[in-house]
Amino acid sequence: MKIKMNKKLTVKDLQNFKGNKKLVSILAKNVEEAKAAHKVGFELLATGSPGLYKNPDNHPQFEEIIKIRDACPYAFMHWGAADTLYSGLNEATKVAFMALEHGIDMFYCHNNFDLIKGLYKQGIPGLGHVGLVPSRRTWTGGFKAVGKNSNEAMMIYEQCLMIQDAGGVAIEMECVPYKIAEAITKKVEPTVVSMGSGPGCDAEFLFGCDILGTTAERIPRHAKMYRNFNEEYKRLQKERENAFQEFYNDVQLGSFPEQKHIISIEENELDKFLNELEKR
Repeated sequence: MKIKMNKKLTVKDLQNFKGNKKLVSILAKNVEEAKAAHKVGFELLATGSPGLYKNPDNHPQFEEIIKIRDACPYAFMHWGAADTLYSGLNEATKVAFMALEHGIDMFYCHNNFDLIKGLYKQGIPGLGHVGLVPSRRTWTGGFKAVGKNSNEAMMIYEQCLMIQDAGGVAIEMECVPYKIAEAITKKVEPTVVSMGSGPGCDAEFLFGCDILGTTAERIPRHAKMYRNFNEEYKRLQKERENAFQEFYNDVQLGSFPEQKHIISIEENELDKFLNELEKR
């Protein structure tokens, strides 16, 4: 049974939950999604940022991310800053401290072990990423599962140990065979967050846009669409057009405004005005 949170979660809480409580994570791209996540009581909240030059995943600007943080105040939140927003550890540290100042709890570090370690030395929680790392997919052959043979599976385990040794708080494990993911989760200390890696990890993670059916491209195989908001948006747009058309037609036909939409004046006051107007 889910226990309603009444305080902001901490790194210590995540450590205590390990092996004792199944966590659920969602990536929010707007305040409305964040408010819904808070209402439900998600333990983990994720956000991303557009790059300096492109934003193919329609991530929010940082001003919106701050509002997302405020709308879901208790979840342990991480932020994935695009690579082009920083260069090297020094700049990353400045960006991460800025995020912490706005209440964000953890900095997404891809599979950059040196970055995780450097931030850890400054007291900044870091999230590592193993398996399919979309921004690094060229090294693993594109958008495909990783760990389907013993050599790849061991590589993933060793990467998890490197994240652990670097001081990483959590590990996103994406598109790894579920039995491999479950075995590794039991062996490592950080919170392991499953993105398409099965139910044996410490937390389960989906993007809000996949859940709501608003993903621009096709929804990933590992995700599940619970609602089709795109169809709802199409319906609402048609309703918007119809309402505008009805208003336009009412004006042309003289049926708008009606008496209840206009303001009256006493007849004697109107007469005084009209008489005065005639003299001008």
